[in-house]
Amino acid sequence: MPESDKLSETAKAFIQQCTRRATITDREQVKKILQQNGIQAFDALLDVQEKYGGLSYSFGGEIDNSFCIDLWGDFAHRDGEEHRLPEVLNHEGQTVVACFHVMDDRLSKAGFIDENGKLYTLHYTTFQVFAENIEELLEGESVKYSLLQEKKQWVVKWIEKSDVTYWLSIIEQKPILIEQASQGYKKWWKSHDGRLYVHARNGSGIYAVAYAMEVADFTQLGLSSYLILRGFPFDCSYQYERERAEVKNTMEMFHFQSRLYKTCDYSRITVPQVKEAQDIYLYVTGKKNYQRERPIEDFLLNFPELVLPVEDFDHSLLEFALYNGDERILKLITYIANLANHHDHRSTSAENNADHLLFNEYLRRIHVFIEAHPMNVHPLYFHPYRAAGVPVEFDIAEKNTVVTRMRDNNARTVSKLTLYYMTCAKEGNEIAAHIYRIYEPMLLLYALEGSIRVDHGLIEVGGGAFHPSSWQARAGKDPIDMYHRIAEAWENRNVEYAIDQIKRVKWDKKIGNTLERGFGKSNRNNEALKAALIRLASRPGNDLSESLFASDHTENILSKLSHDYPLLQTDEGAIAYSICQRYLEWAQLVDRKHPVATKSPCLYEPFIEMLYEEDQIEKWERKAMNLIRLMEQESIKKYAEVLRKKND
Repeated sequence: MPESDKLSETAKAFIQQCTRRATITDREQVKKILQQNGIQAFDALLDVQEKYGGLSYSFGGEIDNSFCIDLWGDFAHRDGEEHRLPEVLNHEGQTVVACFHVMDDRLSKAGFIDENGKLYTLHYTTFQVFAENIEELLEGESVKYSLLQEKKQWVVKWIEKSDVTYWLSIIEQKPILIEQASQGYKKWWKSHDGRLYVHARNGSGIYAVAYAMEVADFTQLGLSSYLILRGFPFDCSYQYERERAEVKNTMEMFHFQSRLYKTCDYSRITVPQVKEAQDIYLYVTGKKNYQRERPIEDFLLNFPELVLPVEDFDHSLLEFALYNGDERILKLITYIANLANHHDHRSTSAENNADHLLFNEYLRRIHVFIEAHPMNVHPLYFHPYRAAGVPVEFDIAEKNTVVTRMRDNNARTVSKLTLYYMTCAKEGNEIAAHIYRIYEPMLLLYALEGSIRVDHGLIEVGGGAFHPSSWQARAGKDPIDMYHRIAEAWENRNVEYAIDQIKRVKWDKKIGNTLERGFGKSNRNNEALKAALIRLASRPGNDLSESLFASDHTENILSKLSHDYPLLQTDEGAIAYSICQRYLEWAQLVDRKHPVATKSPCLYEPFIEMLYEEDQIEKWERKAMNLIRLMEQESIKKYAEVLRKKND
């Protein structure tokens, strides 16, 4: 097995390209810290930290394809901590200590080392051997580095043992074993033309990963199916035959101190015209643009001008709806029918928020109905024909041809139920007159191209999941003007996202130490922090006066948050209050499309993340000031620009 002084030239060249951040590597100092904290300081652990501590690399600049070797954590020093003590676990009777971290196979894995130098990764509660020693890890990573010297984006496929066996059995042009990277736990081969690499590993899970320059190169493995393809270093879901791929929307992601922050408009996006692997690289680095569809914005723009096609509906039903002020219900059904070619995208946080509001209103209306007409209800299959005294089977398509233009999905089912009960109401059924209006929030949800899924018995909607039996607990308490509320939520989506992020902080878990902080000192620290937060937004060239931040709306939100989370009202919570205040004010500027704020919408996200992660209140001020210091040295940047700069 390779030792550090016997690494291949490829591995040595790779190490030269790695980042070597400042960290504690001195053998005696490391040993002293570990022993003082009751952690076994065995030689293999000390060797790794002394030789390679602080070494890290992101392939293509992509954080989700990276590794870091550091006993003190993969994000050491980011928030001002000198070091974080490593996790210590027991594996099959021997001590293992965390000393590295890898991101691959779309998974974040903590890495551990035992007394013999063998490396393991921990996935949930399962240990898997990762490498026989640290040098084997570096040799393997250097092969991936060498791939990117040949091409900036590769197509990836997980393959079976039989595929590898077939490839190795080829007599002519037999694959070449990469010996330096294949002397331990893993094996690497490459084709003679260098267009195909295979990485095989023992153990459970995926047997091997194949890296090809282009999809056609997989034919060397005898493969005929290309249904499940991914990418390296930029992860994607590549639909080869349809010439499209699902990738991260890196234009809505921001990078700071080895972490990514997402805007409320982020989701993975499906990009067209992907004819070769290079196109994926162009999209994620922003060199090739794709305008993501915004169905809520489209709806708010187009729905008011929509004209009902009279030929789509039973004429008498149309008159009934107009007379009762329910024209919008029929317009929603028409709008859904016109969405023949649905946008192919995942929901953003802002869109999930709209789904959440509408689904809760739908549940509220069901709840009100069953209080008067008790029955067992499944929220996704609400068809109360017994309560209305009408047949369960019905056919409304003959007179309401609008449904024939719809795809056979849940939106079509809800539209048909709405038209059925509206028809019954037209014929004098008073209970049906209450029922058809219950479906209106669902119609609006589908018109906005919202999504509802059932997975493992749970209903997934609005970014959350719940069991159908608990639906009443999620029902809205008060009725809402749906159309006004959705327009408001969209126009203020950054503020609403900020509110959700603040609510995500586990405020009741925060631990204070009132003995260490007097009121006067706390007040001075808070004023200093407020001034620093203001200074952060008002850098040279940024024309931002404090009057821009003043807002009664923000104050009302803070007042409600302080009522819900009493810590924000206290002296101890003053620093958190100041951070939340600035965070909300900045989000409001983004919603107003202020040019400075829109350039850096995630400017204050790291501070909210710090509040989320740090439970010790007395550390907030120091960590917040350290973040400000780091931001003054290195600005938060759009992720696509970071990737483009690293790959140009």
